[in-house]
Amino acid sequence: MNDGAERKYERDHAKPRVVDAFADARFRELVRSIGKNPDHPWIGGYFDYEWERGRHVFETGIGSLEGAKVLEFGCNYGATAIVLAALGARVVGVDIDAFALQLARENVARYGMSDRVDLVSYKETLPLSFSDATFDHVVCNSVLEYVEANDLQDVQRQINRVLKPGGFIIVAGTSNRLAPKEVHSGRWLVNYLPRVFDAWTGSSGRQRGVYPWRIRYGFGNYENLDWSDQGRAYLEARRRFQSPQDHRLLRMGHRCARCLGVALGLLTPSIAVRLRKIPATMRADRTGY
Repeated sequence: MNDGAERKYERDHAKPRVVDAFADARFRELVRSIGKNPDHPWIGGYFDYEWERGRHVFETGIGSLEGAKVLEFGCNYGATAIVLAALGARVVGVDIDAFALQLARENVARYGMSDRVDLVSYKETLPLSFSDATFDHVVCNSVLEYVEANDLQDVQRQINRVLKPGGFIIVAGTSNRLAPKEVHSGRWLVNYLPRVFDAWTGSSGRQRGVYPWRIRYGFGNYENLDWSDQGRAYLEARRRFQSPQDHRLLRMGHRCARCLGVALGLLTPSIAVRLRKIPATMRADRTGY
């Protein structure tokens, strides 16, 4: 993208701001009702985080979202849905948490995005309530690690069902079970404990990550675009928000991962991968992980 095109893009996709004072007040009241700070970085400030970081993943990894129909599986408080809508998508967000959906509706409203975002309740044990091949793309942002391990395969099949052939699945922020430290709880080595230990210790809700091969191959017949484009979009997205020093280290890690035949985003503590659905009549290239 040349300088002129970049300036036009920034004008057309300026950072949204809070425009509905009444929705903002309702959002803040709801957050305070559970004893939390509405300006907490992972509540009221979550949109800012996603705009400064997640936005670049969508821009470099998908391209134009203008008019695209996007499912956000696990929309939480609506931060990522607002980003996707600001980039031109029509978003359907689903979540199993009724209170999170209530907060998300007010969050979306306060940014003036209610006409571009629909929010739907979802029960993990039931099929997604959409027809086959409904969505152009699916985003799973920091959510698949919270799906019950026994339900994950069914959830992935449902996501695959509602995605159009050729569509993208963007997985980001998903805790990697290969990591020595679980990224959400901050607990060391818990990822390496078999789940059978939970029953013995009475810790049935212990948080763990997801194995990267479950993410890579669990949806079905998909191409790993982060492998096939040699990491260009992955590295460019992170260049936009990383310090030069951190980015140099990331590039070194990328080169090492390529030598091992794997995309770097499947090895990082938070899994990040871009998958493209291959039509049923074709087979994905399995030369890289």
